[in-house]
Amino acid sequence: MATVDLNDIIRTGPGTLAGRYLRLFWQPIYRSRDLAPGHAVAVRLMGEDFTLYRGESGQAQLLASRCAHRGTLLSTGWVEGDCLRCFYHGWQYDADGQCVDQPGEDRGFAAKVRIASYPTREYLGLIFVYLGEGDPPEFRRFPDFEGPGVLEAGEPEYWPCNYFNRLDNARDGAHVPWTHSESLRRTGASRPVGAASSHAEETEYGIRSWSERQGKPSYYTHFHMPNINQNRSFARVEGSLEDAATLWVDRLFWRVPIDDESCVSFVVDLVPLTGDEGEAYRQRRRQTEESQRLPLRQIGDDILAGKMRISDIGEDISIYKLFWIEDYVVQVGQGSVADRSRERLGRVDTGVLLLRKLWLRELKALAEDEPVKQWQSVSGRADSAATPAARASAAAMPS
Repeated sequence: MATVDLNDIIRTGPGTLAGRYLRLFWQPIYRSRDLAPGHAVAVRLMGEDFTLYRGESGQAQLLASRCAHRGTLLSTGWVEGDCLRCFYHGWQYDADGQCVDQPGEDRGFAAKVRIASYPTREYLGLIFVYLGEGDPPEFRRFPDFEGPGVLEAGEPEYWPCNYFNRLDNARDGAHVPWTHSESLRRTGASRPVGAASSHAEETEYGIRSWSERQGKPSYYTHFHMPNINQNRSFARVEGSLEDAATLWVDRLFWRVPIDDESCVSFVVDLVPLTGDEGEAYRQRRRQTEESQRLPLRQIGDDILAGKMRISDIGEDISIYKLFWIEDYVVQVGQGSVADRSRERLGRVDTGVLLLRKLWLRELKALAEDEPVKQWQSVSGRADSAATPAARASAAAMPS
């Protein structure tokens, strides 16, 4: 019988239990609008290096990182049609990884050379890849994000910590009134009085969590196994300060390992505005993004180093970015790989405990060659209505 513990969740390189599990699912690797036609980039995911490029057909392609000839990075080469040519000696590969041209070599040599290639799919403004063995599973869709509104894939968040620091936080609603107290203050919300009762339950898609506070409506969040958080956010809305005070957004987060000590988060927002209102919001959002290109990681590192406090950050910063910094401080502040053996978990950690239980259960099944649970995609998961009462309970929302 296999023994599995929290250390098995942390490591995600090739051949590791968590790495094998995450590779059973389509994972985002890049934001679509950041990959221009005719360009190739080096990317890293779960301890492996790859080459991502967009050819003449417009489809994103993913190949091994290096040329089979002398090991040069293919991302330094040229995109020609839907093929990629090496910068070193001009070997050319098609989208399936087959070498199709070798200047100076015999004609039949190229047919004997092939490098790894991987299926890709674009959805909700992100490029997804399947890195597992065999045929890819059915692509998971999120109907809640296919309706009308302003759909935006945010700038990817690259953090110097293990991805599970971020996953744990996804089920931790109790941190919000403390970690995000400055953000809540700036949007006119107040820290709740009295303790909230935290609940979490396993569902067909992962975990449904909610908090109950006397006299307040429940606020629900959803976690899609293995690494996707879904919620309806109040206050944490990119754009103007007025947008943060008056709008809400449905949001998906994918927390993906780069390696064991760093991760990337891909965030998709759907704001329920259409027509002229939607276009006006889209313009405000872009203006805020352009005018506030702040070194968020550096600010977070300065706070961790004691050089400044959260309250020192200028009042004109967007609430979205302030939330970002607040989360960075507590999650990166746990260490690049958190030492969970020292934790003292309590009754507010119901969601965190359930998340770890599900992960350990699935990894144990994988280790013993038993079937893992087939998680389902469903719609209608954002249960919290955009009402004044729901807005008053925004302190129950995890980030």
